[in-house]
Amino acid sequence: MKKITQLNKYLTDKCRVSKQLLLITALCFAFSVNAQLREAYGPNNWGFSGGNPGLFQEFDGRMFFSVGYYSSDRIILKADGTAAGINTVIINSNNSIGNDFPSVSFKEVNSELYFDGYVGTNSNEMRIFKVTSSTAAPTEVFNMTALTGSAGSRFVNPVYLNNKIIFSPLSVTGGVGVEPYIIDITNPANNGVLLDLNNGAASSDPRYFTVFNNEVYFSATDVTNGRELWKTDGTAAGTALLVNLNFGNGSSDPDQYTVLGSKIIFAATNAFTGRELFITDGTNAGTTILKNINPSGGNANPTNLTKIGSEVYFSADNGTDGLELWKTDGTEVGTIMVKNINPSGDSNVQDFIKIGSAIYFTANNGAANGHELWKTDGTELGTVMVKDIKTTGNGNSNPLYLRAYNGKLYFLAQETGTTNNLWVSDGTAVGTQPITTATSAGALTKDLFLFNNELYFNYRESGLVANSLHAYKDPTLSVNDFDLSESQVSLFPNPTNNYFEIESKETLTKVEIYSIQGQIMKNFTTQNQYDISDLSSGVYFVKIKSNNNEIIKRIIKE
Repeated sequence: MKKITQLNKYLTDKCRVSKQLLLITALCFAFSVNAQLREAYGPNNWGFSGGNPGLFQEFDGRMFFSVGYYSSDRIILKADGTAAGINTVIINSNNSIGNDFPSVSFKEVNSELYFDGYVGTNSNEMRIFKVTSSTAAPTEVFNMTALTGSAGSRFVNPVYLNNKIIFSPLSVTGGVGVEPYIIDITNPANNGVLLDLNNGAASSDPRYFTVFNNEVYFSATDVTNGRELWKTDGTAAGTALLVNLNFGNGSSDPDQYTVLGSKIIFAATNAFTGRELFITDGTNAGTTILKNINPSGGNANPTNLTKIGSEVYFSADNGTDGLELWKTDGTEVGTIMVKNINPSGDSNVQDFIKIGSAIYFTANNGAANGHELWKTDGTELGTVMVKDIKTTGNGNSNPLYLRAYNGKLYFLAQETGTTNNLWVSDGTAVGTQPITTATSAGALTKDLFLFNNELYFNYRESGLVANSLHAYKDPTLSVNDFDLSESQVSLFPNPTNNYFEIESKETLTKVEIYSIQGQIMKNFTTQNQYDISDLSSGVYFVKIKSNNNEIIKRIIKE
């Protein structure tokens, strides 16, 4: 009995010490978090009562973004991270376009930043502008409204190929309708419609421009074929329908284009299989169904296709288990369901991101936990929920904007009510903790953006009525945490014919290609694959940037 009493006392003391350590750890975490959180910019900095900053783009050592400007307009700003280093670029009106479309689109090409916007004295006209450096004033590229007849025209889904920027104007009044447009960097006289795909005033409504093997693939509609898969080399003569997957004028509605090695994987519909997973090598004969995931005749509805390493992860319905977690290596046999996360319904997996050896995503396992944060190693046993963040109410913490920063995962989630807060996770339940503690709905609503080793986001502190731009610095960062080294960055395949990929434990911000004479040939923002199919055979240097640090690697183009 004495031994039992002593054991109970030991266990009680042990628990007391453990609880104290946990409390100290939590207090230290909270103190450290608060010390690293700062208001970067707010109404006092930009000089008006607007808010909701978002749609960030880094360019030439500054970040460009837009904020609400009084009632319905938005203004483009640039900033260097200090309260004094913020400037107005140009007024940009929403013009009642709606939340489905961006308030501004940025595209960096050859060390120049292109974007759309309205000028204050001509607010009924949409222009495309560019800046050649972060300190230069914007210059007009061309007047979109003068060409399209519509003040609602925009600079949507821009991609770069062969000295041309290809994009959708979104809105056209009369003329040839909404067709693919180009900005010809070497010959501005060509700026305007690339080709009238749907002859006459009807619109082809091009969407989902994707660069692959020195061509741009996209979806478009014509009266003969419906909405199908097209491709272009940036010239009118080199623009054509690739394949009519849903015979006749029935539309296959291809989307979700995802480059995987020497192929593109995408979702499309035909009359025989329903909506399934397709694959193309860029030829008519090489475009086929990858796998009939739902063989019962129903739609598999593959969505949220995301390339992770040498595989593509996505959500699909096999007709039995609902919309669940799938992956493919580009072969029929290698297209498999990873796990049935929600046996009673759809798990609706999305927002995939790889950090270290773990692939994080969000999923809904139904009544058990709701919509929460998950991770996988690509196996059924290795697919687990990271943490049940919201244990009250409807149980959905609704994580979103998953971002990698300093080897950890950052995201927004709702622990209680409908208020978003910033969270961090190291992949464990105990290491998944909130950083901000807002209590008002809509307190944190716009994107997460990494700039100068800090994470920027839109946040409204408790008790305030306006949102402002906050910055958070990971308290575990050291001076050397963002020093890229040979061991931290891998580039493959090398040699290569058409593309290469980069793996790094750090978040990359820009990739530039230089000739051996030091001439810049191409530049990219971060993406899964870097297309160099348009370059001549030879040796090139790849400058890889992560915030203010960079490393140069050599690559051979065969």
